[in-house]
Amino acid sequence: MTETNTRYEPFPVRSILFLQKAEVLEQQKAEVIAHLGKELPEASITFAGSIDDIPGGGEFDVVITPTLPWLPQALALLAGYRWIHFLSSGVEKIWAMDFDKTRPLMTKSIGVHGAPMSEYAIGAMLYFTKQFGCFHDQARRGEWKRAWLDELTGKQLTVLGLGHIGQCLVRRAKAFDMEVAGTLRHLRPVAQVDRVVPMAEIASELARTDFLVCCLPLTEETRGLVDEELLGRLKPGAVLVDISRGGVVQGAAVLKALDAGILKGAALDVFEQQPLPPGSPLWRREDVLITPHVSGTMPHYLEKALNVFLDNYNALKVGQPMVTLVDQGAGY
Repeated sequence: MTETNTRYEPFPVRSILFLQKAEVLEQQKAEVIAHLGKELPEASITFAGSIDDIPGGGEFDVVITPTLPWLPQALALLAGYRWIHFLSSGVEKIWAMDFDKTRPLMTKSIGVHGAPMSEYAIGAMLYFTKQFGCFHDQARRGEWKRAWLDELTGKQLTVLGLGHIGQCLVRRAKAFDMEVAGTLRHLRPVAQVDRVVPMAEIASELARTDFLVCCLPLTEETRGLVDEELLGRLKPGAVLVDISRGGVVQGAAVLKALDAGILKGAALDVFEQQPLPPGSPLWRREDVLITPHVSGTMPHYLEKALNVFLDNYNALKVGQPMVTLVDQGAGY
């Protein structure tokens, strides 16, 4: 299942198993029933908030689930299932889970995070450019102290990972008249991107980068990719924004780059260890904006994730390629 354009023999979806954390499940049941019931009126939906709720020996056409830690045990109790749809866009956790990933179809909810995460990145860039943190602290002290502010216009944004989120960010950055470069695994022109380069050739772009935004998935190739060497190639005074997955950016490297003046600031939404430990030196730095993995949150997330599932189903039932297949070869 490494080819994202693979076609599959259509099959009807008549039985769905919906898994979720128990504390969240009760909040989501009515929405799932209403949303899927409208599009799949013939399908029965079974809900489970724990292993104890799994109908042992049950057979289902689809399992809809987050990347729950007890997912392997839940799947092991079933007599059969044909398709797993993950409610998240990132699926890096499943590779360490003990269940057969070659037999079922596997899709993910990619595409739902583009707007909120690109808005977060723009907001982070403005936070440092317009010195909002500094002015917030001054206001709390009752200080009137003016400063000469910079602007995004004409600055270079370099995006590591021009996937859906990266491309949403590009469109917003172009509204600020920014220069944009970015990376892709398989090179091709990308709308509104001035230069698309492979990761191996990113050094020349880093040397003129004002804002580096990391949008990469976490795979064996990307783990620890943003290290001391990569950051050391940046134009001095750059800003890092990390909206990738925890583990792509090395926290120790960020600290060194900040202390050396290579980075003027860093907005970090994900970390190698989450929650970020209370003793981390990243806390309480004036040049670091820390947020608790919230850049992808939004209203109506479940509705959008279920719509991605339905997009895949609508493609499947007419024999078209499913739109958000998990690429086992690439690891995401």
